[in-house]
Amino acid sequence: MRFCPRDGTLMVPHKKDGVTVLKCPKCGYEVKLSEKAKEAYRQKAEVAEEKKRGVMVAEERRPEYDQEEMEELRRQLLENLQEAERETD
Repeated sequence: MRFCPRDGTLMVPHKKDGVTVLKCPKCGYEVKLSEKAKEAYRQKAEVAEEKKRGVMVAEERRPEYDQEEMEELRRQLLENLQEAERETD
């Protein structure tokens, strides 16, 4: 690990014109990274097969009503609205 000499922030590897440099994310200070040092910054991790998870997709399904049911629901809604209106008067 290397810290920025200007502000002490941890420097991170960054590609610049095909060359890997260490760059301070705070002030932008850069220093070229040697091949030996580049190996120290490589990170590799493997995940065991049993720890891998799938992606769940949830879909909303609307109930399907036939035309008669829709009309009955509309009538009930209108009746409820009219009754509520009468109660507030």
